[in-house]
Amino acid sequence: MKQYVKVILSVMLAIFIVSSTSMICMGYSMYELGVKEGDWVEYKVVEAENYKFFVEIHSNDRLRFEILDIKVQEKMYPNGTVAFEVEVPLCDVFLNGECIQRNVTLSEMLFLPRGEEHWRDLEKIDEIWKEEAPKYGITYESNITIGQDTVIFSYQMENAVNGGTKQVVHKDTGVALEFERYFYVGEEKSKCRLLISDTSVSGVLAPWYITYWYLIVLLVVVVIIAFAVLLKYKGVLHKL
Repeated sequence: MKQYVKVILSVMLAIFIVSSTSMICMGYSMYELGVKEGDWVEYKVVEAENYKFFVEIHSNDRLRFEILDIKVQEKMYPNGTVAFEVEVPLCDVFLNGECIQRNVTLSEMLFLPRGEEHWRDLEKIDEIWKEEAPKYGITYESNITIGQDTVIFSYQMENAVNGGTKQVVHKDTGVALEFERYFYVGEEKSKCRLLISDTSVSGVLAPWYITYWYLIVLLVVVVIIAFAVLLKYKGVLHKL
């Protein structure tokens, strides 16, 4: 019974951390997404083990998220008061081209508020959770690193349910470039890692000429060498 209670408390803590309630209250800071209705993002499943995202997914699968609408949710302090509000997307989810779920609300998983102000506020909430978690017999650790172009957020918790998440997020748009999650209970382990492969959201992925700059340089070098050889060959023929 005691173990069961710990599992319930662990799940409740995880829900509080990564999600929020559906009630909307005015007068708080509200952080907007960098995506809009009609946008889409595709991810390659780099690694998956015993992991279900509505259905079981495997390495090399492709997940596509199409945004249908934008909702507003609240982010809560441990005592149940509202910290701030965030926009969250309502999506259709596709696995290898087949729709596996419709009208799914993704609460701060792959689409997060743009900019860094949201992350500053989230840091404050996380510090409180670190202090409150031991009261429930849970160890909770998190880290937020705000860079020039990306934000790296990770957390892990230990109790009857152990697990964690890591997100690498494009700061200006809030789109996750990389998402990793794992959890285990006893001998049962589950994990997945997603890496962005394509998107309609402008500015997230580098232009093709930046991504393949080394091929362009190589091609230019080959052309220069070929031109030099041709000139030398013509010079030899001219002497003859």
